[in-house]
Amino acid sequence: MAIGGRKMFKNFNTENWLSFWSIGVPVILSAFGFIVSLILSFFSDRNKSRPIILISIEKHHKNGIYSTYLKIKNYGQTIGTIKSVKIDPLYTPMPNNTELEPNGFTKFKNFPIAPGQSITTMIATGQNANVVSSKERTFIIKYKPDFLKLFSYKEKYSIDEEHYPTIFSDGNFTSENRLEKLNEDLNIQLSQVSNSITLVGRKIDNIRKDNEEVTK
Repeated sequence: MAIGGRKMFKNFNTENWLSFWSIGVPVILSAFGFIVSLILSFFSDRNKSRPIILISIEKHHKNGIYSTYLKIKNYGQTIGTIKSVKIDPLYTPMPNNTELEPNGFTKFKNFPIAPGQSITTMIATGQNANVVSSKERTFIIKYKPDFLKLFSYKEKYSIDEEHYPTIFSDGNFTSENRLEKLNEDLNIQLSQVSNSITLVGRKIDNIRKDNEEVTK
């Protein structure tokens, strides 16, 4: 068949070649482009529906007690299987903090997590931070999508824990923002009181004017 094809092209004259280049080549390129677009569309759809597994840190303060949590969550659209979790440097508990396991996520192996599912663990609690903070703590999460067992995703990022905001019991971040919020609330209340006093003064003036007209 290959020999026949070579003979066919060998017998092409100029007109045949012109016809081939003007008709055949565009058809071949169009078919090739269609196949490429299908492949790209397939991987694009897969990427949109992929799992996205991340670890986040949450620092809370309520009733004089500081609490720090780690949360691992699948923010994607499909199931992901966690292959490994690395934390560098590992969390170091403060003295007398032997009850909590701050590096528990590093023990996750072949752990499936559904879309939207999250797992939260407390790594420190007390009047002071019971875990040593780091200016650059790196998290590396490797996981596989449920639809492609031979391929793994890898997420790597760092967090500055020393400057990470703390959520206080009133829902505001950091002491400065709490004071700013309290000042804003106080200004609003003072403005409301001032408006009320102005309104009462206007009513008193109206009553006084009405009395003056009656006495006339």
